[in-house]
Amino acid sequence: MTRRGYNRISPAALRHTLETVAADAFGVPGKNVEADLRDDGGTLGAAISVMLPLPPLLQPSPGTGTPPAGGTLFEQTRAARDTILRRGADLSGLMMGTVDITLTGARQPHRPSRVDGGPQTGARPGGPQTGPHHEHQQERRPA
Repeated sequence: MTRRGYNRISPAALRHTLETVAADAFGVPGKNVEADLRDDGGTLGAAISVMLPLPPLLQPSPGTGTPPAGGTLFEQTRAARDTILRRGADLSGLMMGTVDITLTGARQPHRPSRVDGGPQTGARPGGPQTGPHHEHQQERRPA
C-alpha cells in the first residue's frame, strides 16, 4: 500500500474553529471567547472561556421567578457544551473529550453614550417646552 500524503490541521486552526463554534453556541461575538486545547486521553479536550453580555438594565424585566426563554444560565451552558462537542467533532473530524466552560464575566454591549441621560427618542426631560400650554420656558445652563 502506497501512502499518498497526509492531512494536518494546525492547533491554531482547531482553536479558532472551537472558538467560533462556542461563540455561535452562546450567541456572542468571537472576540468574547478564548479556547485552550489539550490532549484528553487521546481525544481533543478544550478549556473555553466566555464573556457573556449583560442584559439591558433599563428595560422592563420579564416576569419574576421565570427563567429566560433559553432556561437558566446553567441549562444554557450545558446546551452550549453539547453543541460544541457535536459541532467540534463534525468540523474537525476528531473525537472530542472533555470541554470545560468558564464564564469569565459580563460586559454590557457597547452603545453610544448620552450626555443628557434622557430617553433615546422624544423630548428631553427638563428641556425647553413650547406650545400653547407652556407659558414659561426653562433655560438650560451649561454645567
